[in-house]
Amino acid sequence: MFDARYKGLRLIPSKSAGRELIDYGFMIEDCKEILEKGYSPRKRSKDTIEKWMNRGNKTYNVVVVKSFNYFYNEEVYLITHFGEFTKKKLRYRKPKVF
Repeated sequence: MFDARYKGLRLIPSKSAGRELIDYGFMIEDCKEILEKGYSPRKRSKDTIEKWMNRGNKTYNVVVVKSFNYFYNEEVYLITHFGEFTKKKLRYRKPKVF
């Protein structure tokens, strides 16, 4: 079994996050890279971490929660969300004159 870790804890995807990873064609190692090299856009609750990473015109985000896994009998980071969105271009609009 593949063993990806972040801050010493195993990374495990939830059922919905696993589907999102498959839909976007990413793996748990990619989540690890985003968590290690990404930036935090906003404050989350105590045991929740959200990191974003920009690549080209896309931004990828990963949300993980510290949890306890009974199969491994240890604390893990549960990947609860993986997403991708396009950055918006800021355009100057000429104001309308009435």
